[in-house]
Amino acid sequence: MDIKRQNVDFGNSIFQTLVDGYYYEIPTNVVEITKDQAEGHFPSSVNEPELLLQNLLISTTIEGVEKYYLVGDAAEKHVLGNIHINKLHNKTESDIPYVTFLASVAYYNILKGKDKEDNHVTINYFSTMLPIWLLKKTNKFSEMQQKMAERFQGEHTVTVLTPGLEKTVTVNIETSKCRIESEVARWAIKKDFELQDREEANAFKHFETLIVDLGGGTVDLALLPAGLQAPKSRNSLKCLTDISYLKHIEKLRNEKLLEYFDDVRSLEEFIIANIHKAKMEQRDGNSGKKVDLTEPIHASLREYTQILLTKVENLFPSPKDKVYKYIYIGGLAPILQQFIAEQIDNMYGEEIREENHLFLPETRKLNLYGLEILSRHETNAVHV
Repeated sequence: MDIKRQNVDFGNSIFQTLVDGYYYEIPTNVVEITKDQAEGHFPSSVNEPELLLQNLLISTTIEGVEKYYLVGDAAEKHVLGNIHINKLHNKTESDIPYVTFLASVAYYNILKGKDKEDNHVTINYFSTMLPIWLLKKTNKFSEMQQKMAERFQGEHTVTVLTPGLEKTVTVNIETSKCRIESEVARWAIKKDFELQDREEANAFKHFETLIVDLGGGTVDLALLPAGLQAPKSRNSLKCLTDISYLKHIEKLRNEKLLEYFDDVRSLEEFIIANIHKAKMEQRDGNSGKKVDLTEPIHASLREYTQILLTKVENLFPSPKDKVYKYIYIGGLAPILQQFIAEQIDNMYGEEIREENHLFLPETRKLNLYGLEILSRHETNAVHV
C-alpha cells in the first residue's frame, strides 16, 4: 500500500489524522498490558474492518522489547486509560504518540487494503507538529523538530492482535517533517486545499493576529505579523502549561459530579455532546430520569475561561496604539466559545468582540489542515 501523505495532530484528548485526504480520529488513550492480558482481552472476534477503530489491540517492539497496547476507545475505560492527563508528555520520547501512530496506520491498511496479504505500507510524506512548550526546551526549535521528525523516519512494524483482524504491518516513511503547533494553523486560514488564497484571510491583512490554540493540556499562543505572516521571534510564541483543561474538569468531576461520571473522559464527552444545548441533561438508562447538570458545568467552564483570558492578556498585553485580532482554535474552542464571548462582552463590549475575537469554521482541525496544505505544497511543488 502506498500513501502519498499522512498528516497527524497528536492532541492530548484526540489524535487526528488525514491520510491522503481521508480523515479519522482516535481518543488519546494508550494502555500497556501484558501478553497474557492481550491474549484474553477480547471474548469474541471482530470481523468488520470498520469496527477495528473501536477495538484496537496492537503489539510492537520498543527498545528491543515486545510490548502490547490497548489504543483509543479500547483503552478509555481501563483504570489507567486517563493517567496521561496528569503531566505534560514529551512527544519526542513518550510511547503514546508513537503507539497511536502505529495503530492508525494499521487501521487504515486493514480498512482500505484490498488484499489481506498487502502488509507493507509506504508513506511518501509524513508530517506532524510539536507544542510550543516543548520546542522552547531547546536553543533552536529546529533541534526538537528534527528529533521528532527522525522518530518517525524509516521502518516500523506493528501487529494487530484484535481477534478476527490479526495482521502484521511494516511501515516505511520516506520523508518526515515536524512543524510548530498553532503557528502552522495560519496556512489553513490563508489557503484552501487547492492552495488558493482564501478571501477570509483579507480580514487579517492589516492587523497583527494572536492565535490562541486551546488544547486539553496546554494553551499555545502565536503572535503573527499583519497578513498572517510567520512569527518574528521566539518571543512571539508562548505557552500556558499551568491551565490544563482536562485537570480542571477532573477536579470538577471529583468535587461535584462523581456520582454521574466514572472518569474524566466520560465527562469530557458529555460536555462536547451537550455544550450547545439549552440544558445539559444526563439521562439514566434504566429509569429514564433526567438530571440537569448545566449549572455546575457552566460555572466551572466560566471560571476556567476567566482564568484563561487573564493569563492570555498577561502574556500578550493589548497594545495601546493598535488592535490585535484574536483567533481561537483547537479542540476546546467550540466548548469555550460562549464563555469567551460572555467574558469579552463584559470586558470590552459586544462590538469589540465581534470585530476582533474570532472563531473560524472547523476550528479544532485548523492545525491539521495547515499541515495538509503544506504537505500538498511540498509534494506537488505548488507555490504557496
